[in-house]
Amino acid sequence: MFDFLSNYQKIYQKNFYFGKDENNEKTKGLHEEIEKVGYTLITKEVKWIPVYLEKSHFKKVVRKLFDTLDKLKISNSEISNKLYEINKKVEHLPKISIGNKGVAFNLSNEKQLREIYDLIDELDKILKRLNINIENLQYQLIKPVRRRKCDFDVEISRDVYSNLNKMKTFLFFCGDGDFAALGKDLVKKKRQVIIVFGPGHKGKEYDEFGDTIFLCSVNKLKDFIVKINPRDCSLGSDIPRVTPRA
Repeated sequence: MFDFLSNYQKIYQKNFYFGKDENNEKTKGLHEEIEKVGYTLITKEVKWIPVYLEKSHFKKVVRKLFDTLDKLKISNSEISNKLYEINKKVEHLPKISIGNKGVAFNLSNEKQLREIYDLIDELDKILKRLNINIENLQYQLIKPVRRRKCDFDVEISRDVYSNLNKMKTFLFFCGDGDFAALGKDLVKKKRQVIIVFGPGHKGKEYDEFGDTIFLCSVNKLKDFIVKINPRDCSLGSDIPRVTPRA
């Protein structure tokens, strides 16, 4: 991308806005790579914003999930109580032999009774563990989720207006509709605005601009962005070449 933009001498400033996270070594590596490529890196510290699912737009979904989990806990408790009742009734059964011809079960057989008790006890433990897991899940749902946030709306707007008298065209690789107001103001100031957006990431606000700005899907650029290779000029041969960076 950088080499593609560098093919046009009139594009003399190329800013790259990317947040930094001091606790993330990968971020530092990306910063070094961005600057090594040749971009002017604009950065600031990443913020981690707490998002409470039960207080956000997920509230209705979370509430339904809570209700379902509560009902499941009640059902589990009821099953556990029934198992306890069965256990007590088995204990008080008379010690007799029952069964069909050739098949018999002796209730006086302690080994057989112990097997019944063990099965009931194991099932009861499983239900209790399930209730504990449900409670843990409900607890996790009310805890805040940390969302990474590092918007550059202000910084981009600041840089645009700082260079307003030096630049006639502004090319934004971002389809965020939040920049529509900035784009509209630039058009009023007789500046050319180009918006390059990813598939499905073009704000609906730009639909109102008509032909006052240029909208371009990033997919269309794939046919023009090629790795600079002096031996292969089959694609983009009409574009002035620059010496590849070391």
